[in-house]
Amino acid sequence: MLPRILLVLGVLTASVARADLDLPHDEKWLMVGPLFTSSVREARGEAGVGLEASLNLLDGFQSLGLLGQVEWMESRHSRVCVGVQGTLLFLGLELGVMHETANRLHVATTGLHVAPYLSFIYGSVGLRLGIPLIGAEETRRTRHGFDAAFVLTLKLPVSLEGGKGGGIPHL
Repeated sequence: MLPRILLVLGVLTASVARADLDLPHDEKWLMVGPLFTSSVREARGEAGVGLEASLNLLDGFQSLGLLGQVEWMESRHSRVCVGVQGTLLFLGLELGVMHETANRLHVATTGLHVAPYLSFIYGSVGLRLGIPLIGAEETRRTRHGFDAAFVLTLKLPVSLEGGKGGGIPHL
């Protein structure tokens, strides 16, 4: 009988348990690192390597930021992109403007950059779509075509809060 009474008293006097998630609130992070792509364009594959940098404002499970990418492609041209990105938990989306320089087969081309991705603090994996919009075609060279690529980025997160953020982003 005594154990039952103690159990009932324990249940009635127990404090409320709660989880305190230490989520970021208005933290600024700079993420910088290498970018690797495997692209399919005009029925042929092409690899690329480059650098991505993003400036993100984290608030809870979401972030919003600016991004920049510079990439050197296997077909001897460069690809540059600037835009915005947003992340909710681990799912993200980049929207921006991309520009690909001319090479011996193609003229310089500017277009739309759309890239859904999965983020994991120290990097991301995703799919990039490059939709060409502007490029003055010539008689022997055309603009770069539609681009679909698998993208892998590795990132070093750097807090811009001067010690307030401390450590790594809490996503």
